[in-house]
Amino acid sequence: MGEISLFDAIEAQSRRMYTPCGHGQMIWRIWGEGRPLVFIHGGAGAWSHWIRNIPEFARDRMVIAPDLPGLGESARPPRGYTPESIAGIVADGLATVLPENTRFDMAGFSFGGMLSGLIAQRHGERVRTLALMGPSGLGGRFGNLKPSVKLPLRGTAQDMLDAHRHNLQAIMLHNPASIDALAMHIQSLNAPRTRVNSPEHATSEKLLDALREVPARLCSIWGENDISSPYLQHRRDVIASVHPEAEFHIVPDAGHWVQYEAAEAVNALLRSFIA
Repeated sequence: MGEISLFDAIEAQSRRMYTPCGHGQMIWRIWGEGRPLVFIHGGAGAWSHWIRNIPEFARDRMVIAPDLPGLGESARPPRGYTPESIAGIVADGLATVLPENTRFDMAGFSFGGMLSGLIAQRHGERVRTLALMGPSGLGGRFGNLKPSVKLPLRGTAQDMLDAHRHNLQAIMLHNPASIDALAMHIQSLNAPRTRVNSPEHATSEKLLDALREVPARLCSIWGENDISSPYLQHRRDVIASVHPEAEFHIVPDAGHWVQYEAAEAVNALLRSFIA
């Protein structure tokens, strides 16, 4: 089965739920049965940021992966949105998707890492474990981030593909070989549907502040070559300042989108952590 066919097959296996979001709805995709594991994707993304992780965990868990407000197929959040207000929409939706008092594990990536901390702050003891993949919202700086390219409003299909490839290389993936047909397909679907600006909050301390009030066990997983890589010791230190017992993992030869580029390693780390 080709990678694009695999994408379609994974999506087709999901069942959907809808919860309120602004003037429309937020979409949730669900696979499998068992103890719930919630995946929160990153900025300019959708559920498909977890395409290489969903099949592994849906074998024995209920996997829940929403499209965040203003991203993917979900409606825009109300005007004047903030990370806190977006997290509130997701947290309220999750209270509908899962029966009251059901405990769950949660993993968040990048902007979704920040949001997952804010969601965990709201849900308290319902969250068993919180795993953060390259999260934003810990203060400090990013590394030598190459500027992204705006998607051309006019031009050829090749111009669009070149822009997607550049942005994946500049921000998301370390190895050029990782920019495969599936990564390009995901980027080409997700990027044009981005209607919220997440990078402006990346260097805030919103996640760090939320984690002070999160009782869940915590781990973070980073690609060795993440855009934050010059400051990974800072990330380790600030997380330890609020959760001294938190696990901190660096995955070799991987970039920011670590759960895609090093899916096998991340799946093993996550499965061990949430056991």
